[in-house]
Amino acid sequence: MKITMKTIAQEAGVSVTTVSHVINGTKRISAEKHKIITDLIKKYNYVPNSMAQSLRNHSTKTAGLVVSSFPDSHVTNIVNGIGRRAQEAGYQLLFVNTNENEEYERETIHLLHSKMVDGLILSPTSSNLTYLQKLIDKQFPIVFVNRYDTLYDQIPRVGANNYQAGFDATTHLIKHSHQEIGLICGLRRNYITSTEERIKGYKDALLKHSLTINEDYLIATNATVEGGKRATKALLAKHRQLSALFCVNDLTTIGAIEAIHEMGLSCPEDVAVIGCGDFEGASIIDPPVTTVRLAPETIGITAFDALLSKINNTDYCQHIELPTSLMVRKSCGC
Repeated sequence: MKITMKTIAQEAGVSVTTVSHVINGTKRISAEKHKIITDLIKKYNYVPNSMAQSLRNHSTKTAGLVVSSFPDSHVTNIVNGIGRRAQEAGYQLLFVNTNENEEYERETIHLLHSKMVDGLILSPTSSNLTYLQKLIDKQFPIVFVNRYDTLYDQIPRVGANNYQAGFDATTHLIKHSHQEIGLICGLRRNYITSTEERIKGYKDALLKHSLTINEDYLIATNATVEGGKRATKALLAKHRQLSALFCVNDLTTIGAIEAIHEMGLSCPEDVAVIGCGDFEGASIIDPPVTTVRLAPETIGITAFDALLSKINNTDYCQHIELPTSLMVRKSCGC
């Protein structure tokens, strides 16, 4: 015989609603009835049909997380923060890394939506997000994390204050009497807001101190250690006057310092370096790296909280920028 909630209710002499309250803990039931119902559930080894419950409650307690890259500790820790908060909230998390593939991103989000996730946290590959409009029109909960597009201001977003990160790092180098400061960033084939905001902060810091912005001092490369090495060697070979570098992510920072050593130069004596992200080990490599800490786990936790707010209130639309902090060590000359 197939055991259902109705079966349990009939044998216990209560309503189906009462059984449901016991199973879901949604209402206080007398101790006597509670024991009768739980004993019957154990007797028949009854397991509720979670899919049917989800359809009735319009909730699957599952969320999607789609990130465009997963190469460094910053993104890793954002994902960890999201996963931790999801678990605390009783949610399952479906995670996909699209590796900067726009088509795969669209297909993945369509699949997640069709599988009835309650909402989605997205770090998009590019600003080509027209495919999201159908989901927005259906009031499907979406939150941007780390990257976003201002054309979709109705979507809540959570990230670091990337502009301030670029401004503070560059200002610190200027205070060390550096005037010729290079910048190494990831490839800019896509409009990536976190990178663009750090570049804007870098440029505004130069202007504030009456220094010239030289576009030749900016170089884009793959956001990897090897990319950072190649970019550093290219910049320093072409512009020997450069005395400092601002690297906008962790891996290019490591590559920059390796390249300086391989070129027979010293950091920070010949070329000072400031990174962005504060990777594990930044304080113990040679030299210890001055870097802008972006609080990625807090970003992840806050992003999931924002998604819960969006799920519970379709009108929720907060844009949250978390503060950054400059971790001063030796690579800048301090």
